[in-house]
Amino acid sequence: MKTNINNDDVNKVSEHDNNKISKILVPIDGSELSRKAADYAIFLSSKLATELCVIHVIDNVPYEHNVGSYGLYDIETPDEIRQILQEERGITKEWFDKIKVKANEKDIQVIRTDLVTTRSSIESAIMDYAERNQVDLIVIGTTGHSGFKKLVFGSVASGVIKHSHCPVMMIK
Repeated sequence: MKTNINNDDVNKVSEHDNNKISKILVPIDGSELSRKAADYAIFLSSKLATELCVIHVIDNVPYEHNVGSYGLYDIETPDEIRQILQEERGITKEWFDKIKVKANEKDIQVIRTDLVTTRSSIESAIMDYAERNQVDLIVIGTTGHSGFKKLVFGSVASGVIKHSHCPVMMIK
């Protein structure tokens, strides 16, 4: 059976040719599988001589509500929000530092480590970050700390695969 391939499909594939991978993104959440994904991203980065970006995305960050005519009140004060974010930064910094040590052992430079906050979905924040930073490959664990697991893989990984502009490698 012969398959017809149009020029648009060929162009999409050639944009992500293995020889052109220059930046890898690994989203982490502290789970064992995200640590495995980070290790594999470091390995790939060493073999392909790519740049490596590591992010942690947090959602459901509380925000300040304005007092309005309906008697709404601040659910979280700005100081409480800063405290929550500061705690999250401390935890995330430990994860980032461990990854940087492993990357340095393989002479890989981690070019970015970012804590990303979102009020939308984690997967859309990952994809937006990947697009803005011109990432060529996303390496992600199949499941994470979300507590919600699907039969095959997690909802975040599933969303990233379905909507990503670049190839996604899942690590289990």
